[in-house]
Amino acid sequence: MQLKSFLFAAFCLLTVAACHDHDHENDSDAPVVTITSPAENASVSGEVHVECTVTDASLHEMEVKVTKDSDGTELFKQNPTVHDATEYDFHEHFTPSVAAETAVTLTVTVSDHSDHTTVKTLKFTVKS
Repeated sequence: MQLKSFLFAAFCLLTVAACHDHDHENDSDAPVVTITSPAENASVSGEVHVECTVTDASLHEMEVKVTKDSDGTELFKQNPTVHDATEYDFHEHFTPSVAAETAVTLTVTVSDHSDHTTVKTLKFTVKS
């Protein structure tokens, strides 16, 4: 049992080390996030289209979520795989379950292998 635990721990350490074994010492730029849909302060009925593009020398992780402003409840959340990409186009849609017009915030969080993180937010309203 101890050998299995040791092997698992070694595997985890090597996996983390391999992820950070990128030659990005000269990468001083944070990822760039461009949100194309929805528009800032838009009022969206029914289906919401979430579209954005992220770019960087070497992307690591990405999270896209839409939350209610009133209580922080998540209406939509995805973590697309962007590892090692230099550009990623995100295009998804969802239909929020809300009883009345609701103020929400779209948050896109992206990090790169040089430990730079960009967070971009956009406010809009949704209704059924």
